[in-house]
Amino acid sequence: MKGITVSVVGVGRVGLPLALVLADEDLKVFGIGRSQEKIKLLNQKIMPFMEKGADKLLKKYVNKNLFFTTDYKVIKESEIIILTLGTPVDENMNPVLDQIDESIEQMIPFFKKNQLIILRSTISPKTTFYVKEKIELRTKFRVGKNIYLAFCPERIAEGNSIIETKEIPQIIGGIDKISGQKARFFFEGIGIKCVVSDAVSAELAKLFTNMYRYISFAMANEFMVIAESFNRSIHEITNLVNKDYKRGGLVLPGLTGGPCLFKDGFFLINDNPYLDLITASWKINEALPLFILKKLHERVTFRHKKITLLGLAFKPEIDDIRESLSFKIRKALIREQAQLVLHDPYVKDYPHQEIIHDLKIALKGAQIVIIATRHKEYEKKKKEIIKNLDKNTYICDIWNIFDTNKMIFKAGQVEKFSRK
Repeated sequence: MKGITVSVVGVGRVGLPLALVLADEDLKVFGIGRSQEKIKLLNQKIMPFMEKGADKLLKKYVNKNLFFTTDYKVIKESEIIILTLGTPVDENMNPVLDQIDESIEQMIPFFKKNQLIILRSTISPKTTFYVKEKIELRTKFRVGKNIYLAFCPERIAEGNSIIETKEIPQIIGGIDKISGQKARFFFEGIGIKCVVSDAVSAELAKLFTNMYRYISFAMANEFMVIAESFNRSIHEITNLVNKDYKRGGLVLPGLTGGPCLFKDGFFLINDNPYLDLITASWKINEALPLFILKKLHERVTFRHKKITLLGLAFKPEIDDIRESLSFKIRKALIREQAQLVLHDPYVKDYPHQEIIHDLKIALKGAQIVIIATRHKEYEKKKKEIIKNLDKNTYICDIWNIFDTNKMIFKAGQVEKFSRK
């Protein structure tokens, strides 16, 4: 693949790790972003977010075969263009394609014959066809004849993108046969196994992947609500179901958020209003924070209580707070006039409230502690957490970090429950 130049449009949590992987494969790579500030940081070899292995690659390749810019004109030097742009939903949960529209408009003057355009971020079904029609309407090019287009979704776990990009088979969804072949040749050329299909099937495969996980979490969360209604432990019951049972496989409950899982179901039900399973899963997962607070409120009032919220990221070991349900908890507690303290070992700042990064300071005087994100630091520092709390401090531990098999308990009860 030497001699190939790739432009990666979007240098966020999908695009930037991919650009680093491609640079590591000895390709010439341009990373195109919108923020001058972020581009400046990257050119100074500073990662704007956490990603395993990224710092080393950034320092190694910047200004050698990896270049960051806000100028789309570098596209005319590229054989491959990869779009890694956000596709959010609006207030009515309909897909918003503004970022894709804006980027294509900026790319159009620099398109050239035989370029391959790859869409990589999660998109609603038939968006690849939408892009095809836009290109053909706004340019002289004809997709499949003198310019090529495919949807090749990322399926990595944020925080492990560098490793997983090469490990996980790449779905290839060509808008036509030739486009699919060219996309397959590109990914196989950098050592990635490919599974080839058409564009719509690939779009659905990515959405189904996310929705399968989201619905599984919703089932676990609903089972937890049922178990709580019988005053029983979902962790103990899940162990009973799964232990040495061939047809087990129940997942454990927990706060389920993030920028993909939250919205992707709406891409599927936008034209199909009777898909109740997806809608119900969204309701269950989004309602869980308030259910947890309701159960906690049955034991203790929140007004003027010092409450420490441990974990702000939407999943462990990252610093991404987008669509994190921790902030639904925060909002509800502020409404209850609680004195709220935020802690996360990885999230540096939050514009609406200070984040305390010293765990001991964050816990000092806390009357209630809620573990919202299952960071490994909290598991490693279980004893330290208990040591810094009064024995009557309530702990809400949906993740069962303290191995009590109880969602809510007092700090002084931890040792007793753990012995059982």
